[in-house]
Amino acid sequence: MSSTALIIPARMGSTRLPRKALADIEGKPMVVRVAERAARVEGISEILVATDHADIVEAVERAGFRAVMTPEELKSGTDRVAHVARGLKHEFIVNLQGDEPVVPPEAVEAAMEPVLAGRAKMGSVCTVLRSREDFLSPSVVKVITDCDGNAVTFSRLPIPYRKPEFDDDRVLRERHVGKHLGIYVYRRDFLLEFAGWEPVFWEQWESLEQLRALYHGVKIGMGRIERDSQSVDTEEDLQKARKAFFEENR
Repeated sequence: MSSTALIIPARMGSTRLPRKALADIEGKPMVVRVAERAARVEGISEILVATDHADIVEAVERAGFRAVMTPEELKSGTDRVAHVARGLKHEFIVNLQGDEPVVPPEAVEAAMEPVLAGRAKMGSVCTVLRSREDFLSPSVVKVITDCDGNAVTFSRLPIPYRKPEFDDDRVLRERHVGKHLGIYVYRRDFLLEFAGWEPVFWEQWESLEQLRALYHGVKIGMGRIERDSQSVDTEEDLQKARKAFFEENR
């Protein structure tokens, strides 16, 4: 029977928000809040936090979760996840970023579905673009999907390009355009292959690792949900995440 491990990469050395993995979210470190969300996802056999710092290990284990130390020199969260996955036997691997303290569990399940169903070796998820500001913001990654629900492309630019006769509301209503949520699901064998590929120009320009898969002709199956998430990269993001967590749990 197939099984799925969910790995949360969490490093200490964030440049824009130092020690963000341990930032407080209603009395607990952010990485622990992410692990608690992961525990609500259906179909997960094992949850691990992949980190480069003993303080994160201590916080995670104190909360009752398992943490694994990984080399500090690993360049990305995907590299950290792949490093841990090499020592696992699970057929499927979920990469859930350690800066997603309010991620809806159904977002992870939606990303898992195309991979577990055998339609793709890699899966992810998107939600609705909610405003013109989101559409134009380089901090919000946009995705376009095809008629089968697979990703055509991702960009920080407002895609698709809008001709003057089209208004923004039409783009926001379009079901094949969405806001990408940074959750990835892989067949384990493909993840290890993917992590061994050199970065390509396209992903480096956009700073989007998933473009490496598209460059190599790999299909990324996309789930879609209505709820949004709030990743944390800055102090402003952290305040938004705290507010969202409080409102959801009051």
